[in-house]
Order: sequence, then C-alpha cells, then structure tokens
Amino acid sequence: MKDVKIDTLETMPKLLRILCIKIKSLEKTVQRNNGSKGKRMVCCSSLKKNELAFIFYILMDEGILFFERNGPSQNRSLLQTFFEKNFSYGGETGLQMPLKSISREFSEAKGYTL
Repeated sequence: MKDVKIDTLETMPKLLRILCIKIKSLEKTVQRNNGSKGKRMVCCSSLKKNELAFIFYILMDEGILFFERNGPSQNRSLLQTFFEKNFSYGGETGLQMPLKSISREFSEAKGYTL
C-alpha cells in the first residue's frame, strides 16, 4: 500500500479493495484458529482439581459467586456447569486438564465447610 496515494478520489477504490482483502484474510485466520479446531479458551489454574473445586465451593456457598441467589440447588448446578465448561486444573502430569465433573469434589468440600 506504500505506492498508493490517499489524497485522490481515483485511489479510493484500490484502497478499499486492499482493505477488503486484508479483512477477509483476518476473518479466515480467526475462524481457522477458533472455529475449525474446536478449541475454546478456558481459564487455567495451577491448582489440583480438588483444591480448585474447594475454592469454587466456598465462593458459591458464601454467596460471592452466584447465578440464582434465591435457589441454592439451582445455583450450585448452574455454577458447577459454568466451572466445568470454563476452567482447567493442573493435572498429575503437570498438564492442564479439563475440569469436567466436580460433583464429588463439591460434596467433599461441603463436608469441610459445615
């Protein structure tokens, strides 16, 4: 684009075509990196699964994090699903592992927080 002068009306169509090509290229890159690989970003943690679940349970139990303030069982279900979809933990091998199911860990946390 260095050879195109912006100060004339004749150059505008060429600039718009170049801009359109650049935008389409960027869109393809974003789609390739997000959509086709099926990867989505999750929040990673260095904590173990039970440690992460324990922290989440305390935040939920104390009413700090909530979806439904008036429905504790519905709130637990909604938050648990949210955590499972959006967080990973430090696995035994040192790699990030998807949180998947934390029902057992939530139950264990409930025993410690009573």
